[in-house]
Amino acid sequence: MKNKILLFSLVLILISGFPGVSIYAALNVTGQDTLTFIHVSDVHICNLKGYHPEFVQRRQHFGDGMSPFREFLATVPAKVRADMVIVTGDNVDYYEAETESGGMLDTQIEQYVRLIDNSQVPVFLTLGNHDIASYRITPGPWSGNNQLEAGRARATWMRNVPCFKDGTYYSRVFKIDTMTFRFIFLDNGYYSTQEISDGELNFSVDPYQLRWLDAQLKASPSDVEIIFMHIPLPNGKPAENEILTEAMSDYSQKTEVYNLFSVLENNSSTAMIFGGHNHINLINRYKLPNGNLLTQVRTGAFGNDTANWRMIRITKDKILVSRAGSTVTEYTVPLY
Repeated sequence: MKNKILLFSLVLILISGFPGVSIYAALNVTGQDTLTFIHVSDVHICNLKGYHPEFVQRRQHFGDGMSPFREFLATVPAKVRADMVIVTGDNVDYYEAETESGGMLDTQIEQYVRLIDNSQVPVFLTLGNHDIASYRITPGPWSGNNQLEAGRARATWMRNVPCFKDGTYYSRVFKIDTMTFRFIFLDNGYYSTQEISDGELNFSVDPYQLRWLDAQLKASPSDVEIIFMHIPLPNGKPAENEILTEAMSDYSQKTEVYNLFSVLENNSSTAMIFGGHNHINLINRYKLPNGNLLTQVRTGAFGNDTANWRMIRITKDKILVSRAGSTVTEYTVPLY
């Protein structure tokens, strides 16, 4: 009997000590007629203490983000009765940066995880370009912003965040009423300096991830796929306009972003993409070869304005997207 009591006490300690693990395990929306989540992007959390003064001066506009994001997690999800929060990248402002003494310090991820561990609902993440970025101030070949330590950064995210325990791209399946939805979280934060148009940057998605994505999109003939990634598809126009993929065909063999688009073209059951990166609130759509429309929702940077969040409600026949900072519906995507 004594051993059973000790075992039960240990279980309680483990659960209370790792809130992120327990709430992830408890998430079960099967049987609900609506799934509600909050979409946030570009939080840019950072703690600038101890870093090189010149770097602090450059990034101080994001230096006070911890308290607002902590307050947001403590209030908004409960207010709108959200089942989860989804952050599409640039969770932190940098993975590592140069210190006053000239060394590199990489503790931003661990500090960010303490914030999301206190969330009362699960928080799912994708990685953005800043989440794997290094900043060096001392003049040299790698001064400025680079992603040369992306491998170490990704390993740190995987060690510390439950949703990344199997890798930095992953999927989750939810059943809402009679419909099955597959949430696909991509890792597309590694970017090139090549501009596509309108100042938009190309991004790199490795071929292994593209094959995995193709398999995910083909995994079930009946589910509805929703993709979350940091850097959005380029050439997007407001939702009242239709962008034909034929207009992008010139780029399809030249840039990796369009290799991703070719996967989407060949798997037309994807309903939506959610992203950030550009720090704007915008909804646009693309017309696929079979005539289906693919809607892309961008949410502005929370690090710039705490009103930059959207409430998304999913039912068996539609997806409702709110205006930024509001529960009022801005756009509705019908399903079938």
